[in-house]
Amino acid sequence: MGKIKKVFVEAKRKINSFVLSGDKFLCPLCNKSFKKFLPYGANPIRQNVCCPCCGSLERHRLLWLVLQSMWNEDKLSSSGNLLHVAPEPVFQDKFIKMFDYISIDLDGSNAMKAMDITDLKFKDEEFDVVICNHVLEHVINDKKAISEMYRVMKYGAWGSIQVPMKGSITDEDFTVTDPAEREKRYGQCDHVRQYGSDYVDRLKEAGFKVLVIDNNDFLGNEELNRIRVPIDEVVVLVIKE
Repeated sequence: MGKIKKVFVEAKRKINSFVLSGDKFLCPLCNKSFKKFLPYGANPIRQNVCCPCCGSLERHRLLWLVLQSMWNEDKLSSSGNLLHVAPEPVFQDKFIKMFDYISIDLDGSNAMKAMDITDLKFKDEEFDVVICNHVLEHVINDKKAISEMYRVMKYGAWGSIQVPMKGSITDEDFTVTDPAEREKRYGQCDHVRQYGSDYVDRLKEAGFKVLVIDNNDFLGNEELNRIRVPIDEVVVLVIKE
């Protein structure tokens, strides 16, 4: 069933890519341009944000441009052992070509190994890179998960640990278990908190050096609009020093 679904998705993307081909918007992940992107999400649906070809979203395109820029300037390593948590398909093929790659997920059918991020079955200082995007908002003990990622990273290693952020203070109440209330407070029924910008403090408490990269630091408004990334979007990278 999974293979049939994958074939269907690929066929649909090829059709959408052809129908929506144009030169107004650009996806830097698949290097294709379109007259518009597809809608995505719910409550509300975001218009013109999903790449018709590779399925990338705003956060994927921005992160990829940031990483490319930092690799070109030799600010981050682009080789070594990479751990990809809850792997995003838009990044998998690219990372596999660059790194000694392994992926994990609670659901083993979605990755190379089934594993709990709060109990990583890897030795200390095993990885040069850890990619864990939009995972921690689903994890009750996120501080343990962050600590585990820190443990398995080598000194000098870097990571991308993105979460959805809104406001300055994290909203977290574990007595809230009703899916409708979680969706209202945290944005999705399977989220257990809504991070604020103080999320950075949780990363620092684990020992990480944290880089918060404002997209305006290297992209103008016209370029941001062309890849359909909000002006206030940021990328959070960590380094184990």
